[in-house]
Amino acid sequence: MESLRLSLERSEDMYFGCLVDHRDQLVASSFGSSPRILEKHLAKYSIKTSGKTATHGDHWTTQEMIRLFEGVKNLRGVKLNRDFVSTHQARVCAVLEKIPKGKVTTYGLISNHIDSGPRAVGGAVGSNPWSIFVPCHRVVPATLAIGNYSICGTLGEKGGTTKRRLLLREAVPIEEDKIDPEALWNPSEGD
Repeated sequence: MESLRLSLERSEDMYFGCLVDHRDQLVASSFGSSPRILEKHLAKYSIKTSGKTATHGDHWTTQEMIRLFEGVKNLRGVKLNRDFVSTHQARVCAVLEKIPKGKVTTYGLISNHIDSGPRAVGGAVGSNPWSIFVPCHRVVPATLAIGNYSICGTLGEKGGTTKRRLLLREAVPIEEDKIDPEALWNPSEGD
């Protein structure tokens, strides 16, 4: 396999990164406030998936990621390289891709829909390789609290703040730290 290309860019207070294959398919994406941690996270993912160190170079997917983060509609179709995810991860991500903007769902509702355990769903959501492009931030606990959000592969205080910011930008109604039940989307009830 050819080495992957690692593209990093800064926008305001965040750094964004994409790993892209030779077919211009997105292998992984992530973002965070530290360029060093972001680069290390994606470099590790490159070695894990392709067995090679990524080469550095600009790529348009990183600009698309920034646009999505900022709430601008994705103007260009990004193709995901699904070769490196398990069947379970792919099933969970297929549900995540269907969650409408302005809505959220729960780990339990996803697990019921795909006939899997909630913890397994939580693990798949938390390790979503296509951050922002596959909206894992739209998954919340059954209590409808905002919950945690993994940035560069780790949970932390900034993750919950970032998740809140993304949900508010998508017009998800939040009062204090609870999401309005009207925003709940059930994958088993269709689109």
